Amino acid sequence: MPKKAKKGKASKGKKGGKKGKKEGKKAKKESVLKDATANAKLWETKLTAVEKSRTEYRENAKRLLYENDSLQQQMTQSERDTIDVISFLKQEDMKKDEQVSRLNQALKELKREARKERQALVDEYSQQIHQLQEALAEKTNEVKLMQSELKLVKEFRRKRAQMQKELDEIKESMFVTEKHHKGTLQQMEQKFFEEKVRLQQEASRKIAELAERAHSEAISNLDETTRSVYKENVRINAALEYHVKESQELKKERDKLSELSKELLSEKELNGIIVQEKVVESQKQTQLIEELQEKVKTLEQSLSHLVREFEAERVKIVDNAVVETKNSRAEIARLQRVIQLKTKEMNKVKRLAKNILDQRTEVEQFFLDSLEHVKNEIARNQAQYRRDAQAVYQQRMLAAHGGRADFPMVRTFNKSETSTNNVFDDLKMAEQWTGMEGKIDIGELTWEQRERILRLLFAKMNGYKGKRKNKVSSLGPSFPSTAKATAESTIKEEEDSTFITQGGIDPKETGSSLVQPALPSLPAPKPASGATA
Repeated sequence: MPKKAKKGKASKGKKGGKKGKKEGKKAKKESVLKDATANAKLWETKLTAVEKSRTEYRENAKRLLYENDSLQQQMTQSERDTIDVISFLKQEDMKKDEQVSRLNQALKELKREARKERQALVDEYSQQIHQLQEALAEKTNEVKLMQSELKLVKEFRRKRAQMQKELDEIKESMFVTEKHHKGTLQQMEQKFFEEKVRLQQEASRKIAELAERAHSEAISNLDETTRSVYKENVRINAALEYHVKESQELKKERDKLSELSKELLSEKELNGIIVQEKVVESQKQTQLIEELQEKVKTLEQSLSHLVREFEAERVKIVDNAVVETKNSRAEIARLQRVIQLKTKEMNKVKRLAKNILDQRTEVEQFFLDSLEHVKNEIARNQAQYRRDAQAVYQQRMLAAHGGRADFPMVRTFNKSETSTNNVFDDLKMAEQWTGMEGKIDIGELTWEQRERILRLLFAKMNGYKGKRKNKVSSLGPSFPSTAKATAESTIKEEEDSTFITQGGIDPKETGSSLVQPALPSLPAPKPASGATA
């Protein structure tokens, strides 16, 4: 039952399915059309969007191209501006350097002028202070002198009573002395008169006695009397001389006493005059003391005024010195900062110079090595040339001895000034420059010529300016790979005089030892080979 039902339903379903397929195809077509139209619209919108974006991209590309061109122009302009700014800054740096140098010079001048002005002010004020001190010392000396005079006056006032008392005592003693002198003089005169009378009486008495005795004795014995009278006469004469002498001494003493009395009288008069003068002098000194006191007062006032002026001037000078010191310190600090900046720049320049010097030293060492190599080659080629020339000479001599050739010219292989055919003359020819025109390969040059060129380069590098020789004399064929006979001695003499860093170059020696040919270019050297004599 149910299976049948299913079949019925299936048949109905087949019919309905055909219709459904047709409708489905239509629906599919419609849906495809719808999708196509939708896709077409979508693609149209996309196309329009792409076209729009493409136009926008084109516009953006054009705008970016224009912007790129403008940026390129701006970049070139900025580069130019940068170059201009850098050149301007360099010029400004140079100007600032010049200004700094000028300011340093001006600073030195200002310092020098400030030192001179300070020294002048110090000298001026020192001179003023010295003058004020001298004036003060002079016034002080005057005051001291016045004080000493015042002290003397006070001392005189204090001692005047004592001096008056002493003067009275002197007067009294003079009066007593004069009175005593007069009494003594009178006593001495009285005594002298009495003594004179006594002597006269005694002499007359003795004369009478002698006359009486002589008379008596003359009567008794005339001869004895004559002798005794003679003796007595002699004695009396001696006594008389004694008394006369004594009387003369008494007269002298009297004269002395009279002179003494006169002197005492004159001293008395002099003391009176002195007393009067002292009184007048005391009056004058009293007046002088009053005048000096007035003068001391005025001098004290002027001295106090000078001291006040000196203090005010000193305070003013100190204030000016403090202000100048502050200004100088500020200026010195500013200049020290400038000097520090300049010192930093100089250190940079020194480092740069050291680097340049190191590089130059490396180049010089390279040239030295090259020169040493050339010298060694010269020495080796010289020895080889001498050996080859001697061997060739011996072969020619052997050939001539065998009769196969003519005898060669006599040739010497040692240094000799008298020899006319010396191998060292051939070696000297290697230094000569033959007729070379146009470009020259350095390989065509001999080692001696290369050494000459190296030395010329060294001299040029070290700043030597010699006279160029445009024409080189042609002295015959050059001998390749030969050197000077005195190469070793020349090497020793010129080894240490190549570079400035090693020693100074004597321009005379360099000019005499270097030949400067006009060589446009120097290519590679020619290989050295032995030459025949």
